[in-house]
Amino acid sequence: MVINANQDHLTQGAKYDIEYRLSTINAPTRWMRSVGQAEFFPDGTPTRFIGIVQDITDRKLMEAELKRSNAELEQFAYAVSHDMRQPLRMVTSYLTLLKTALSQQLNEEQQQFLQFAVDGATRMDAMILSLLDYSRVGHKTAAIAPIESRAALDEALAFLTPELQASGGTLTLIGSWPIIMASHDELMRLLQNLIANALKYHQENKPPRIEVSTLITATTMKVAVRDNGIGIDNHQFDRLFKVFSRLNAHSRFEGTGVGLALCRKIVEHHGGKIGVEFAGEGQGSLFWFELPLQQPEHEN
Repeated sequence: MVINANQDHLTQGAKYDIEYRLSTINAPTRWMRSVGQAEFFPDGTPTRFIGIVQDITDRKLMEAELKRSNAELEQFAYAVSHDMRQPLRMVTSYLTLLKTALSQQLNEEQQQFLQFAVDGATRMDAMILSLLDYSRVGHKTAAIAPIESRAALDEALAFLTPELQASGGTLTLIGSWPIIMASHDELMRLLQNLIANALKYHQENKPPRIEVSTLITATTMKVAVRDNGIGIDNHQFDRLFKVFSRLNAHSRFEGTGVGLALCRKIVEHHGGKIGVEFAGEGQGSLFWFELPLQQPEHEN
């Protein structure tokens, strides 16, 4: 491999930057990185080769340990979340049965206490489902492959159409939707979450107005979701994309606080970027993400 990389650099001008293992008789195998650049006479004859060889064994060991740790953590989150739902459903079911059976015997305050318990269990189940979705990104969804980005958008809009109609809002699409290397499931969920947030966080007596636009370059697709909603307080920007971080009281807007964290994880899984622009509270907001049209060679 090293010889071939060297020859490709000398004869074809290919980049010489490779990682390989170095085995010896009396010492453990080491990981090395070799980087170099050849110099040539005007007729193309190589004159010398300048470069370095670096021992990267410690880095490789750390990467392997981090990968193993992340895999264990994701498996743990999935297993715990999945196993927690069964007893929680039992709690919710029996609380509901108690509420029905004792409806004539409890006073108004006692019925309210019981309803608080049912609501709490229901909210916890929703949070567990959100955590399951978060742990599945990159593992339990469709693989990254060439897909029609418009098909993912249409599927997301099909889920949101009833909510859009009920709110009396409008949604405008601008730009083209090309074929892109992505997971169809994850791109659909990403679009669905961002548009759903634009529908949800609107001001009273002011129907949502949403604009979804795309900007296509030679290497990327940038999608922007603009709304006329309640906007975001500048002091809360750092909390936006964190798990279980809610910016508004549950009594005002329902939700688990995982949606934007899930969006960030999906975008990062695709090697992209995500961000938000806003003028302040009550001024609407613009969420955007940028994905590469093709995955890097080393990812393939």
